[in-house]
Amino acid sequence: MKPFQALLAFSSLVLLSTHLHARDEQCLVLGFSEFGNTRTCVENISLSPEHFKEVCERESDEYMRFETTYVTKCPPMYKAVCRGLRMQNGQPLPYISYLYENDMALMKKICTNGGGIWEGSDG
Repeated sequence: MKPFQALLAFSSLVLLSTHLHARDEQCLVLGFSEFGNTRTCVENISLSPEHFKEVCERESDEYMRFETTYVTKCPPMYKAVCRGLRMQNGQPLPYISYLYENDMALMKKICTNGGGIWEGSDG
């Protein structure tokens, strides 16, 4: 895998790991680039509406364009789930990431190395 592709895949989980607090909602985040696309759904556990919006609505840049749609439930047919990914302070992130179109081997490594529990496809 090329370093830039690894960075894009890494951003799918890392960009989801920015903040904390409460709302019962999900968002589907699509990422588009010439190096590949990503599709992730975030299930909120305890983020405030403001922080959940920050997690879901990412800034597009010259390398990747993002589209966010809020949904009542993450779609079925995901390939894998990362639960309990930990922040730098050791606290688990207050949401679950459902992965549909991503580099699953890299995402599994990021999830498990970050203290998360990986369920599903290895790649």
